[in-house]
Amino acid sequence: MPPTNVAGFATLAPVRDRHGRKPGLLGKRKRKLVKRLLPAIAAFLVGLVGQQAWSGTIPADVPSLGYSPQNMDRSVDPRQDFYRYAAGKWLERTEIAPSAPDVGGFTLLAEQLDRQLLTLIQQAAATSGAPKGSPRQQVGDFYKAAMDSSRRVAVFLQPLAADLQRVAAATGTPADYGALAGRVQDAYGASPLINAVAMPDAKDSSTYVLVLTPGAQMLERDEYAKPEYQKLREIYRLYAVAMLNGAGDTVDAANLHAAKIVALESRMAAAMMTPLQMREPANTYNMMTLEQAQALVPALDLGVFLKTLGITPPARVQVVDVNAMKALQRLLTEQPADDVKLLLRWFVVAGRASELGGGYRAMEEEFSRLRKGLKEPPGRERVITQQIAAQLYHPLSQLYVQANFSDATRREITEMVGHIKDEFASRLRNNAWLDDATRQAALEKLGRMDIQVGYPETWVDFSALDIRPDDHFGNVQRAARFAFEREISQIGKPVLGNRFAVATKTTPIAVNSAYNFTTNTIDITAAILQPPFFKPGGDVAANYCAIGAVIGHEITHGFDSLGRQYDPQGNLRNWWSDEADRRFKQRTDVLIDQYNRYEILPGLMHNGAMTVTENTADLGGITLAHAALRRYAAKNPLPEVDGLNADQRCFVAWTQMWAFKARSERLRYLVSIDVHAVASVRAVAPLLHLDAFHEAFGTRPGDPMWREPQQRVVIW
Repeated sequence: MPPTNVAGFATLAPVRDRHGRKPGLLGKRKRKLVKRLLPAIAAFLVGLVGQQAWSGTIPADVPSLGYSPQNMDRSVDPRQDFYRYAAGKWLERTEIAPSAPDVGGFTLLAEQLDRQLLTLIQQAAATSGAPKGSPRQQVGDFYKAAMDSSRRVAVFLQPLAADLQRVAAATGTPADYGALAGRVQDAYGASPLINAVAMPDAKDSSTYVLVLTPGAQMLERDEYAKPEYQKLREIYRLYAVAMLNGAGDTVDAANLHAAKIVALESRMAAAMMTPLQMREPANTYNMMTLEQAQALVPALDLGVFLKTLGITPPARVQVVDVNAMKALQRLLTEQPADDVKLLLRWFVVAGRASELGGGYRAMEEEFSRLRKGLKEPPGRERVITQQIAAQLYHPLSQLYVQANFSDATRREITEMVGHIKDEFASRLRNNAWLDDATRQAALEKLGRMDIQVGYPETWVDFSALDIRPDDHFGNVQRAARFAFEREISQIGKPVLGNRFAVATKTTPIAVNSAYNFTTNTIDITAAILQPPFFKPGGDVAANYCAIGAVIGHEITHGFDSLGRQYDPQGNLRNWWSDEADRRFKQRTDVLIDQYNRYEILPGLMHNGAMTVTENTADLGGITLAHAALRRYAAKNPLPEVDGLNADQRCFVAWTQMWAFKARSERLRYLVSIDVHAVASVRAVAPLLHLDAFHEAFGTRPGDPMWREPQQRVVIW
């Protein structure tokens, strides 16, 4: 199972507004969009759209990152609205950049990080004579090729030609579907029919198994079905019209094909599990023989599919979504072969659109902009920076750590980790609702939990990856293939001990920290160890309740509704007694009910059930961090600063860490798919359960920030 994305550090917050429609509005929007997208087809050979500046997001006179009294609004009574009290000035003065869907501590740090990385990338590109296969050569040449717009225009659709011919020539046999699904996943990152990945066996975490996942789709499940996304579906259809027209369809044919694509994808999406259902390991751990998996979808030859991907068919596989597999069988047998080929052709055209010449890239950017409600797309340099970070994650991380990460920070955070683990161990030993057997197992799991800081002891060796300064499309495909081959080579073998190696999530250059259920490990990345989460030499109270709370959050994940299903060795196994399970659920049910009552947008309520594991971790994180801070302060008294004592600064720092603004589109989207609460809720909701918070700010019955003691949830 992949690592949990911390407290949601990258996607953390609010998202998406309901699009009300007046009669005739959609028709007007359609005409405008057609005018905007279709003419781009004629401009394929003209070149790329102009480079956007790297937009600022916050005025210079406002502290953008990290705890600061200047971000507070002390005219607000903390007992009435603690969020505004702690972060009101920041909220007043901060604007969302035209090229961004949101702004907050995480996004501001990500922007700062991207600037740091771009500097390193450009330095690498300017370096001559770097050894072939070295981090500097690979990073520099990837950037050179990516920024060569004239070459991308010159090659036009040539990189797609062979695959488009393969799709056109297929006759719809099981072998055809297997070969095409394998080729599309291999070359374009995902197939709309079925996909294969390698993951640790949840019930035997010492070995990797082959996992079959449902076909990929361009939109999220809810976006295909819910009425509030009707406008988005029309934008998506028009995007497909423009792309297919550019690939050779007449406008009439493109319109027909685009409508069919949306209908087919909607049909498949409806058969898939919901995000909440996918969170439950019992739903996704469907282990069977390859023959049993093949019986679910006889219309697609799994043997051919796997061989096309370079995978030797194993004796057994894990099927993530059995119902989706059955739905795929119905699609392949009930729909004409031309319809299935249309889906595959669409993924070939759209799968690498951003890597093609001007028109295609411009259309992909425009669709993404409209979907996210942005005023303008991100600048090309930032897009390429993020792409290098995702694909050359360890080569670029090596350059970053050498230039920007200190051993002193590593030592300081490692020491803090020890203090917070000790606090949790003490709480486990004195826990009043755990039985002795469950308590001892929990202590064993905590003792086995390995937490590493900053970067791995051993870097993934990328030296065999061929990166060229004149072949951007090829670089992208080769890098993707390199990562995939490394992954599938482990099927049936012992799990690799690689750390900080999940692209965009746990690499040293990811603004994140993550717990891995199957290895019982936590990676705290180098990139997150800066404001707003940590300030070297900064206020101890603020550091403990920012990065310390992040550490506590991740530790708690080992014992939340998901983590507790994995034993100390990382195997999916129930090690809790029935009574401990009942008492835990009593407490989390209260959290679910409370979070269900938060309204994010008019009529858009929070989903307490979908976010309960992260809400539990948030509560555990700030609880452990504050308790560890008090232990520290007992030996090292902390003075009052800026009129705030240590407890008060602790809670203000936590809330400022979650200060956030988002476009309504972003809010609605995140509420539908994110397992984290929206940031404005996270900023305050956990605090209301802490007696220390109420003591620090003198809340009393009748105050909006007051919570009755019997409604305060204490888990750890």
